[in-house]
Amino acid sequence: MTNYDFLGQDLALGFVADENGTTVAGPFSHPDLQAVQHGRAFPRAMDLDLVTGLANFVQSLITRLETERGELAALGHPNYGSRHHQLIGEPNTEPNRNLVKLYVLECLKQDARIAAIDKIDVKPGQGRENKDKVEVTIALRVQGVASPLNFVVPFSFAGPL
Repeated sequence: MTNYDFLGQDLALGFVADENGTTVAGPFSHPDLQAVQHGRAFPRAMDLDLVTGLANFVQSLITRLETERGELAALGHPNYGSRHHQLIGEPNTEPNRNLVKLYVLECLKQDARIAAIDKIDVKPGQGRENKDKVEVTIALRVQGVASPLNFVVPFSFAGPL
């Protein structure tokens, strides 16, 4: 197993499944800090779980995409986040999907740990119940990591998922 400690660690928000950065379905669905039992400590203690390495990196990208640009301006980060939230209420059309792609690309370019963005695909949801939804598939390369990283982020033109 490769050591990706240089990608840091943070509190686990519950949407990254493993140390390889694999995400669980619906990464925007209600992040939640949960206590886990750590068997290494004596007596067995409950503590907040941590996410490290690639999993931390994916979590940080999803969190950046989940944050509306300007939302953290009062904390000194006016450009942190994405503008794709401005498209909520718009129809799920090809031009608007292209804007989602542009805004996601613009957001990802804020992170200096990304060596290259290989692909961003924005596909419309399947079926009538998903007519306002899209899946954003992202393929990128991380500085210092040999293998490419792929993950999917959902978005709904109707509002929060």
